[in-house]
Amino acid sequence: MTLRYFITLILGLCYIKFTACNAPDTSSANVFGKNHLALLVSDSALIESLIEDTYDKIMFPLYYDACTTDERTDNLYNPIAVVGSDNAYADEWNQSGKIELCNHLVTIIKENTKINDSNRVRWEAELSFLKNMVYYYWVQRFGALNVDSLATGNDFFSSGLNYSSLSETYRFIINNFQRCATLLPDVCSTERASKVAALAMITRVSLQAAAYVPEERQRYLTLVMQSAKVILRQKEYKIDPDYKSLFNDFSKGRASKEVILEVYKPKAYTKFQHTLMQDLVVNQSDGKMKSGYGPSLRDAFDGWSKRYPTQNLTDAYLVIDNDGRAKKWNETNLYKQYRPGQDYVSSILYAQRDKRFYASIVYDSSSYFNSVVFTRDSGNLSTYARKDGNQLSPTGYYVRKTLYETKKVWYTDATDHVLPVLRLGEVLLNYAEALLLSGNRDSAIAVINITHTLHGGLPPIPNHLPLSLTWEGYKNERRVELFFENDRYWSLLRWAKLNNQISLQELKKPVDAINISANGKKFGITNVPHPVNRKRSLVTNQLLLPLPSAFLKRK
Repeated sequence: MTLRYFITLILGLCYIKFTACNAPDTSSANVFGKNHLALLVSDSALIESLIEDTYDKIMFPLYYDACTTDERTDNLYNPIAVVGSDNAYADEWNQSGKIELCNHLVTIIKENTKINDSNRVRWEAELSFLKNMVYYYWVQRFGALNVDSLATGNDFFSSGLNYSSLSETYRFIINNFQRCATLLPDVCSTERASKVAALAMITRVSLQAAAYVPEERQRYLTLVMQSAKVILRQKEYKIDPDYKSLFNDFSKGRASKEVILEVYKPKAYTKFQHTLMQDLVVNQSDGKMKSGYGPSLRDAFDGWSKRYPTQNLTDAYLVIDNDGRAKKWNETNLYKQYRPGQDYVSSILYAQRDKRFYASIVYDSSSYFNSVVFTRDSGNLSTYARKDGNQLSPTGYYVRKTLYETKKVWYTDATDHVLPVLRLGEVLLNYAEALLLSGNRDSAIAVINITHTLHGGLPPIPNHLPLSLTWEGYKNERRVELFFENDRYWSLLRWAKLNNQISLQELKKPVDAINISANGKKFGITNVPHPVNRKRSLVTNQLLLPLPSAFLKRK
C-alpha cells in the first residue's frame, strides 16, 4: 500500500468514524456510502486502499497460514495440543464477515458515480475473485453451499439452509472464476488478482471437483488442461530455476516470474511474530544448552518452533545415485555401501539430494543462519539439548522453506515476508494430473519433468514407465514441490476420493523420526508418539471436515 493511499485511507476512516458517531439514526451502510466518499480528497484513492485492505483481511487469514494443513498429514509433526476438539473447525466454518466485507464494498463502488468504468469493472472483478477464494476455502472443508444464497449475497454460513449439490457448488465457483478471468487485467502486481490468477484457481478447483463430482470428471479435467495451456502461453510467467530463493530470499521471491499471486506482509506493519518464520525457528542458544551438548552455536535462536518435518517427508526427496539415476535414499548404491559406525550418516543420507531438500529442510550437520547444527544425540539442536527440559524437534529436522536466514528472528522486530499462494509450479502439476487422469501418460511425464529437472535438479523421469509407477513418481514430485504450500492434505483427500477410499493412513498413522548417534555414524528410524493434533478423526466418510458442533446444535 503506497503512502498516498494509506494517508487517504486514514483520513477517510477518521471522517467516517466522526460522521457515524454524530448520526446515531443512520445505518453503517449509509454512513459509509457515496455522499461521504465524495467529500474525501480522492474517492478512487480511498477505494483502492479499501480493496487492498480487503485482500489483507481475506488472503492473510485464509491462505497465508493455510500451509499449516501439512500438520494434518505425515509431512509435519506439531506437538502442540488442539483444544476444544468437539468444535475445532468453527473458525474455519464461519466466514460470513469476509463475504459481508466484499459485498459492502461492491455497494460503495456501485453507488459512487465518480468512479470511471475501467476501475469499476476491475474492482468488482477483484471483489468477486476474493469472495470466490472464501467460497472455495469453505467448500474444500465442508462441501456444498447454498448457491441461491451465494448469488443473492445472503449469509450462507447460517443454519436452516437447503444446501445445493456439490456439482452445483463447484459449477458456481468455477463459473465465477471464469468470469473474473475475462474482466481482470492480464498481468498486475502479484499482490492482486489477475486473469492468470483466476485461471490458476480454475486449475486448482477443477482438479478437486473432478474427484468429488465423478459424473462430471472429464469436463473438469478438460477445464484444468485448457486453463493451464492459456497460462503457459503467457510470456510474463516462467519457472524460476532458483527454487530456494523463490521462498527463502525476500527480494528474489518478490521479483520471481513464477509467482502468480502472493500474500505480501511489509515490514511497515509486520513483526516476526506476525509471520510463519517465528513458529519455524528453534529456541536455543549456548546459554540454554545442556553441558556436554554441541557444537557451540554462533547464533542465539529465539523462535517458537512447533512445526517439524518428518522422516516420511524427507524420504520423498530423491537422491542422484552414482549411476546417474534418481532413487530413494535406501535404494542407492551409496547407501548399500554404508558402513555403520565408520561412515558419517549425513554423508550417506543427505548427499546428492533433490535440490529442494536443501531449500526446505534443516538436517544434521547442515548450516542454519550462521551456525552448523547437529540434530543427532547430544547435538546442539537435538530433542533434549535444552537444560531447562523444554524439548526441541523430536523428528531430527526443522523447516527451512519460507525462512529468511539473513536476520535474527526476534518476535518484536519488523520484517518483510512474502508467501506465494499461486505459482506456475502448481499449475504445471495440476495440468500433469489432469493429463494422467485423461490417459495421456507421456504428455503428463513431459510436464512433470519441468519441475522435476529445473527445481529438483534431477534426471528426467523416463517415458517408458508403467502407469502405476508414473502415478507414484507424480505423487512424490507433487509432495516435494509443494511442501508447506497448503497442498498435501487436499491432494491426499482428492486421491482417496478418486480411488473410492473412505480413510487415509497418512492422516492417522504415527509419523517417523530419525535418531542419529552422538558420533554421527549410526542411525535408526523410529515412530514419534502420535501427534496430539492428529488423534481425532480429521475427515468424515465423505472426505470432508466434520461440521462444528455449535452449528449442529443451531440446526
